[in-house]
Order: sequence, then C-alpha cells, then structure tokens
Amino acid sequence: MEPIKIYQGNLVNARELHQYIVVEAKGGQKGEDFSNWIKRMLSYDFKLNVDYSTVGYNYKGEVVEENGVAKFSESDNQRVSKRDYFLTLGCAKQIAMLQNNDRGKDIREYFIKCETALKELYQNKRLEAFTKLEGTKDKLRENIEAIGGSHADYLQIDLAGRKVLFNGSPLPDNELPTLLLKGRDFATEMTNTRIMKNKHSLLDIEELNKVHHGDIRKTIIDNIGDTPESFPAEEDIKKLEE
Repeated sequence: MEPIKIYQGNLVNARELHQYIVVEAKGGQKGEDFSNWIKRMLSYDFKLNVDYSTVGYNYKGEVVEENGVAKFSESDNQRVSKRDYFLTLGCAKQIAMLQNNDRGKDIREYFIKCETALKELYQNKRLEAFTKLEGTKDKLRENIEAIGGSHADYLQIDLAGRKVLFNGSPLPDNELPTLLLKGRDFATEMTNTRIMKNKHSLLDIEELNKVHHGDIRKTIIDNIGDTPESFPAEEDIKKLEE
C-alpha cells in the first residue's frame, strides 16, 4: 500500500505529506501545525505554478480560488476558508529531505521510486508512439512507390508535411515528444487513407500531406495554446531502443 497517494501521476497533497512526515513522525503528536509548516517549507524558494499549485475552498467546500486567483467576485460565500497545496514529486521530495527524520527519509525514497516509474512509463509511451509513426511512414513510402514514385519522392513529401507542422525547420522525429509523435502519425495516416481511396499524383499527395499536418498544427495550437516548434527537443528516442 502506498504511504501517500500520488495524484494525476505527479502531485502530492501537502496536507497528507505533513500528516505523514510531521504528525505521525512525532508519534501522533500534532507538532508544527500545517499552516505554519507549509509556509515555512515553501519559503525555500519553491515557486507557484512551477513547484506547486493551490486550491482554495469556501466554508461549503466549493472551489473559489486556484493558484491565488479568485474564480468569482468576493462575497461571504466566496472567501477562502481552507487552502490545499499540491506539490510536484520533485518539490515533495525536497521537502521530505528538509525534515531530517526517518519518515522524511522513507518518503523521499518512495518518491524517487515513483519518479523512476513515471519516467519509465513515459519513455515506453513515447517509444510506442515513435514505433507506430515509423510504421505509418513506411506505409506512406509504399503507397508512393506503388504509383511510380521513388524513395526521394517519399522523403520530399514527408519533409513537406513536417515543415508545415513546425512552420519552418522541423525537429527530427526521434527527438519529438509523445504528443507531436502522435500528431505526426495521425496526419500521415490521413494521407495514407486518402491515397488508398483515390488515385493521386505525387504533387497531390504532397499537398494532402501538407494540409493534414496543417490541420494537426491548428489542433495543437487551439487545444494546448503552444505551437509545435515551441516544444523542446527530447532525448533521442533511438537510444531507448538500445
């Protein structure tokens, strides 16, 4: 059984952490109360919206504030009577180290294991997405060659789509994050589907591939708020295959 629940894969409720490494570490004695403890812990240069987030509740338990920003105009019903703090695993691990007790050491080791497991899971998902994209690209190459195109034609068509997705110079596929790998895969799959349904010239296929990658670009911007080119390059995925 996990000593502290991990929320959304990477968040720790600070109240639960306080209970485990402060209250229970003192044999059930209250020790330093939560409000003073969390203020003191966060004073170690932890940053809101980076290392932790906050949720404020009114006396009815309704959310009225998120990260210090009120959701409604202030009234008797909208005043914050309780505030929860959600720490990233990295932040929670550092706070655990500051306790200088056995409970702090134990939970730090637990958080390290959780971080390792999350990294492995993320890498597996990313590798899975990369492998899927490579298969879809192979299918595109086969479709192009089936109408008399060459491998060079395939490379040109694929590159044209990638340039549209990134509005310029694209990252190599093996350095893309999972989201962009899946986006590339979906755009290329749509091109394959159109090719298989109707006969197209090489120029038509290139335009289709550009349109589909443009659609994915728009979807990412509309839903994420960031452009594909703003995503940083990640570790070469091919190293994960070794």
